Amino acid sequence: MQKPSEKNEATKTPRQRVLVVYNPIAGSRSTLLERTLKNLESLGVQVALRETKGPGDGEIVCREALGQEPYSAVVAAGGDGTVNEVANGLRGAKTPLAVVPLGTVNLLAMEMGLHKDPGQVARCIAFGPARPINVGLVNERVFLLMVGAGLDGRIVAGVSSGLKNIIGKGAYALAGLKEIFLNEPARLRVEIDGSEYEAAWAVVSNSSLYGGKFALAPSANLQNPGFTVSLIPGKTRGGLLCGLAAVWRYRKATQGWKQLQSVNRVIIKSERHEITQMDGDTFAPLPLTIIQAPQSMDLIMPG
Repeated sequence: MQKPSEKNEATKTPRQRVLVVYNPIAGSRSTLLERTLKNLESLGVQVALRETKGPGDGEIVCREALGQEPYSAVVAAGGDGTVNEVANGLRGAKTPLAVVPLGTVNLLAMEMGLHKDPGQVARCIAFGPARPINVGLVNERVFLLMVGAGLDGRIVAGVSSGLKNIIGKGAYALAGLKEIFLNEPARLRVEIDGSEYEAAWAVVSNSSLYGGKFALAPSANLQNPGFTVSLIPGKTRGGLLCGLAAVWRYRKATQGWKQLQSVNRVIIKSERHEITQMDGDTFAPLPLTIIQAPQSMDLIMPG
C-alpha cells in the first residue's frame, strides 16, 4: 500500500498544513528559515510557527500543538539538538518529521542530502516522501544520530557556545585538545550485546556521519536496524590525540580502534562521573542503556 506522503510526491499535491518549531538562537529568520517559509506559502502550504524559549522546549511545544489540532508534518528548524527535541515530542505520534537545517551543524540534513537551499527545503517539506527510519532509545529518550561518552561527552560539555558562534565546528576541536591535555582519559566499561569492553571514548552511531562530514560509521544507516559502536582505547593522551586526529581527517576506525556493527543493546558505565552527549547536545551522566526503539519514525526526505 502506498503511503500518503509518497502519493503526495507522485501527484505533486503539497501537504496542507505543517507545524514549524524553530530555535531562534540557531539561525536568523531573515535568512534560510524566512525564505523557506515564503517558498512554502507559494507552494500552497499553510504554516503554523512556534518558537522555542529554552532547552527542552521543542518537545513541549510539539506535544502541545499536536494535542490541539492535526498537522500534515512537524518541521524542526534548528540544529540537531532542536531536531532531537521535536523527535521526542513526536514519539508515539504518526505525524512525519521534516527539517530546516539551521545551527552550526545539522547532521540529519547532511545524512539525507538536504542542503541549505530554501527552494529545496520547501519542496522537500511540501512534496518529499515520508520514509520510516530506525531510532534509538537512550535511558528512554529518543535519539536519531548518535550517543557518545568519554572524550566525546566531555568535548560537547566543554565547548564554548560563544566560540562556536564565531568559528563554528573548530570550537569542538579546540575543546577536544583542551580536554586531552588538561585531564586524564576516561575509563569506560561498555557492554555490547552481552560482551564487555574497555574504552576512553565510545560512540554509538545510528547514522554514518559524526561532527560534520566525518564518516565515523560508514556502515550505519538511518533506515537499517542496529547501531555501529566505535570504541577508542586512548589509555594515554597521545592515543586520544591520535583518535581525535583520525576523526577530523575523515577516517573511519583506525588501528587500535574497535568497531562493531549491527548492535542491538549497549550499556556504558564508569566508576567516575562522566557526562555524555546525545545528538550533539550534553545529555545525562553515566550509566546509559541504549536500545533500538520498538517503533520507527517517519522522516520526510528529499524526493
